[in-house]
Amino acid sequence: MKYMVTGGNRGLGLELCNQFQGHSYSRANGYDITKDCEKLALASLDYDVFVNNAFDGPFQESWADFGQVKLLFTVADLWKKNNKKGYIFNIGSSGSEAIVAPEPSWETYRVSKSALKHHSRQWTQAFKQNLAPFKTTLITLDRLDTELSRSRATWTGNGIQLSDVANFMSYAVGTHPNTCIEDVVVYCNLDYE
Repeated sequence: MKYMVTGGNRGLGLELCNQFQGHSYSRANGYDITKDCEKLALASLDYDVFVNNAFDGPFQESWADFGQVKLLFTVADLWKKNNKKGYIFNIGSSGSEAIVAPEPSWETYRVSKSALKHHSRQWTQAFKQNLAPFKTTLITLDRLDTELSRSRATWTGNGIQLSDVANFMSYAVGTHPNTCIEDVVVYCNLDYE
């Protein structure tokens, strides 16, 4: 299986590239999910598994515009038009599970991830109704054990192990051809000792 991973230059994306000998498409090697949506979608046709991992930021930022959601739409629409079988994984956030006031302004991150959640589920329904030949799964994650998380003042010493995410993806890809996992939510006991 050939894996394409957006944002595969660090954290979860890098781990997935290492685990699956995947190919990274990130700003580090000239691909921006907001600016290069069409180019990324065309490249995805050469892969069996597309991991929509990169996030372009809260939508009120001048450099962000629901990039992860738009990329999902563009890739999935192209796969549907080409009758492409395969697997699309969308990396969500447990932040989408709670509604909070939009202050501080970065809390709009939850809105972007909520939109991704909804759109990912739409494509799973397309598979279920035989309207699309590919599978789509949303992986909603709590805090990950990454270098970035460990550098924050709020780090408690616990986060989801990146290898557990890769193991789940291996399981999902290996399910029967008629079976699609719509979404999975993975939480972590942040105070576990």
